[in-house]
Amino acid sequence: MRDLAGDLDWWRATRGAAHADHAAMREVLARLHAWKAEHDKDRAGQPGPFLQLAWDAVFGDEHARVATAIAEIETVLGA
Repeated sequence: MRDLAGDLDWWRATRGAAHADHAAMREVLARLHAWKAEHDKDRAGQPGPFLQLAWDAVFGDEHARVATAIAEIETVLGA
């Protein structure tokens, strides 16, 4: 099983491939959704807007990459 970085790397390498494995895409999509749900829950648990802003500063780029990959995979899968 890949970690988040591995899943994102796999998607960057796979997204233009005509032979992309849809089952593998669904597996990656499920892991990305799980990561995003956990991230969103953890962010919501930060007390006050300042700590949420700090959270965004630390994890914002990663969150954006995950959200983009989710949208792209869902588009390919027609989800």
